[in-house]
Amino acid sequence: RARHGCVVGPGARERRGAARRRTRLILLHGMRQKLKRAYRSVLFRNAAALYGVQACRKLIPLISIPYLARVLGPEGWGNVAFVQALGEFIVMVVEFGFTLSSTREIAQKRGSRTACGEVVAGTFGAQAGLSLLAVFGALLVATQIPLLREHPRLLAAGLFYGVMQGVAPLWFFQGLERMMLAGSLEIFSKIAALAGLLLFVHQPGDEWLVLALQGLAPGVSTVAGIWLAYRMVPLRLPTLAQVRHSLALGWPMFLIRSSASLYGVANVFVLGLFAPAAIVGYYASAEKIVKAGCGLLLPIRESLYPRLSQLAIHSPEENHRLTKLGALLMGGGGLALGRCTFAGAPWIAHILLGRGFDPVIPVLRILALLPVIIALTDSVGMQYLLPRGRESIVNRVVLSGGLVSLALAFLFAPRYQHVGMACAVVIAEAFVCG
Repeated sequence: RARHGCVVGPGARERRGAARRRTRLILLHGMRQKLKRAYRSVLFRNAAALYGVQACRKLIPLISIPYLARVLGPEGWGNVAFVQALGEFIVMVVEFGFTLSSTREIAQKRGSRTACGEVVAGTFGAQAGLSLLAVFGALLVATQIPLLREHPRLLAAGLFYGVMQGVAPLWFFQGLERMMLAGSLEIFSKIAALAGLLLFVHQPGDEWLVLALQGLAPGVSTVAGIWLAYRMVPLRLPTLAQVRHSLALGWPMFLIRSSASLYGVANVFVLGLFAPAAIVGYYASAEKIVKAGCGLLLPIRESLYPRLSQLAIHSPEENHRLTKLGALLMGGGGLALGRCTFAGAPWIAHILLGRGFDPVIPVLRILALLPVIIALTDSVGMQYLLPRGRESIVNRVVLSGGLVSLALAFLFAPRYQHVGMACAVVIAEAFVCG
């Protein structure tokens, strides 16, 4: 400008500065409007509620696991983990895939209170019968396992824990996309259970109290959830036809969940059949820490699932777009979690678990592959196939993976114990993902 004889006076500079300020204000206003629209979005609020629940689920174990590992020791903590695995089998039977099947049915019928009431009645009726069946089966198994025969209070607490966790009506609120309410109930129950652990569990021998308290708090929130559900839909007793219908819809989902449990819940239980309680404690600690990390991805999956189920019928193009977005978020999050777990394994073991838990480090590094594998698997199975009603494909794949995991567990666990079990789990998950 000086070369051409142009002079920029203070007035021109002020005008340019004012124009830049106006541009910034316009951009900030646009960002605020987008954030407001996102906050008002049901999908955003559901994801936020689920992230609150997951934060509570993952932060509380970061307090409870180190506390219990130090107070109970490797052996006592291993006993708790073994019986808790039995309780998780009960959860699996009582839940029976309703978290997927009833969620999808409620999401598709939520325009009719009568139709939703029939779904609720059939699901609760089915869960009542499944609870009795699961407890009876667990008592029969307990007669053949010395640990369960020698610790009747621990067994009773494990049965109570399994039933209370299994009957939680989260599927109802998830199907209605009203996760703020359900999330508040669960957060309250988790905090209450943690407070009970810190107040009443102080020494070896208090193992049964751990599971009793972990069952009592969700039991209270489950009762409150059922009461709230029946304020939204008509109260009616389940008929045999409704129960049969719920079981028929839940059966394919149950196959998916039970097959996945062969390389999920069953790991600790199978290891306990061959290894001492301390070894079970090492493996259970690593698995729970890694699964706590994987749980950070669950709000993405669970908040998208009911919306994807609805869009699969009403808007396939929008369904496809949302599926791709969910896969991108899941994959990136899984990669970040896996890298952090592998690099930080020594610090995780020493800070969270304390002395005497060095054998956890190699297990953590092997299981660090799980967040990446599970994220990719869920992106295909939970976000693409299940909302479109392709349960048969998922069933075949997951059942095959469960059988692979079970075979490898019985092959590796007796010889390589906790490290062998970790390898079996990763191989089975990779098989399912592939």
